[in-house]
Amino acid sequence: MELTNSLEEYLKTMYVLQNTEGQIRVTDIARKLDCTKPSVNRALNTLKSNGLVHYEAYGKIALTRRRNQKGESHYETIRYLKIVLA
Repeated sequence: MELTNSLEEYLKTMYVLQNTEGQIRVTDIARKLDCTKPSVNRALNTLKSNGLVHYEAYGKIALTRRRNQKGESHYETIRYLKIVLA
């Protein structure tokens, strides 16, 4: 399945939260993306059904290994570009 830009933003945000906060919470995702918690839950369920996150309602959220590797690559590219273009 091709991910929408919106779902990609959710994944990028989760990757950053995981690496900066040590955990991923619905509240933090909603705050970072300026959206509602129900919107985050819908996105998480879509990502879960595509095998990109581990998620149970009111439980822990974790990126799958496959998604975490892609997120790391994307995140490092963005960090590099910010340094070069600064």
